[in-house]
Amino acid sequence: MAGDSSQSKESTVSTVDCSSIDSGIALVNSYISKKVNLSHCKAIVISEELASEGISEYIYTCVNNLELRPDCNIIISRCRASDYLENSKPTLESVSARYYEFILNSSEYTGYTEDVTLSDFYSDMLSSTSQAHAILGSINSDSTHSNHSDMPPYDIEGSYEAGETPIKSETGLENMGIAVFNNDKLVGELTGMESLSHLIIVDEFESATISVPNPYDINSVLNLYMTSIKPPEISVKLINGTPYIKCSIELNGSILSLDKNLNYSELNTLKNIEQYTNSYLEQSISSYLYKTSKEYKSDIDNFGKYVIYNYLTWNDWIESDWLYNYQNAFFSIDVNTTIENGQLYTKI
Repeated sequence: MAGDSSQSKESTVSTVDCSSIDSGIALVNSYISKKVNLSHCKAIVISEELASEGISEYIYTCVNNLELRPDCNIIISRCRASDYLENSKPTLESVSARYYEFILNSSEYTGYTEDVTLSDFYSDMLSSTSQAHAILGSINSDSTHSNHSDMPPYDIEGSYEAGETPIKSETGLENMGIAVFNNDKLVGELTGMESLSHLIIVDEFESATISVPNPYDINSVLNLYMTSIKPPEISVKLINGTPYIKCSIELNGSILSLDKNLNYSELNTLKNIEQYTNSYLEQSISSYLYKTSKEYKSDIDNFGKYVIYNYLTWNDWIESDWLYNYQNAFFSIDVNTTIENGQLYTKI
């Protein structure tokens, strides 16, 4: 309809009970006036409930479909997949496919999720060095909002999972966090800050705004615009068969929020902020890594690629069972942040 900007009026969601994806598509084709074509599919949405049971059958079917492009995204919905689609209300895009494509690009400037494609998920699911993960999505409404007021102010923004953030908008969908898999089954979910930690480790972090403790006022926070300086230096050693993983990370930060009582041109002020930022990020990243190893027992950071060269043959590597041994790992995280004092002041 020319001139009508309401995409929800132009979109149609059809559901069908079937034994397989292909039979379902055949049933839909017998109902609608056009043949279903998946060549422009931008996202595959799978419910949290189904993902917990195992989705290898569906992933194999999608990969085997010649129409589906390998760069379409995998989204695990915390609600029913049909509800997720029905609540899609693109307000800034006139084409649904473009809306799904652009909404998932937020990882480039927020760090709160990751752009995970069908090919990424499939290769990780079959890999011997890593486990699969996917985008975490949900419906955002007043009833799904989570109250995290009991947390420190610098932890609140990154503590949400999809659907929990206190945002009021016509757009009903929210993608925040990462769905963690062990083999083909969903085993856990990560918050926004944990997702940012993951992006830093796998060198996919581009930029984000984060809140860190204010070293000069315990009741306030500092907002920093963070960017990556270079890829993290990662080493994995086996000590008596137990993985010891060391990560050295270098980031750059620019102060966004200013305190009138602080002199940001003083070197000591910036050094204190750097130390607090380093400590906060080291704690956040370490907590994320221990959560994936001890609680979820899933190496979604592909640490296995750093240790596989220690084995002379493929059989030796397979027998080592890295994906099982990862739950025994312990970590050492070192973050070095260079803080700049913002554009309102001369850089030191």
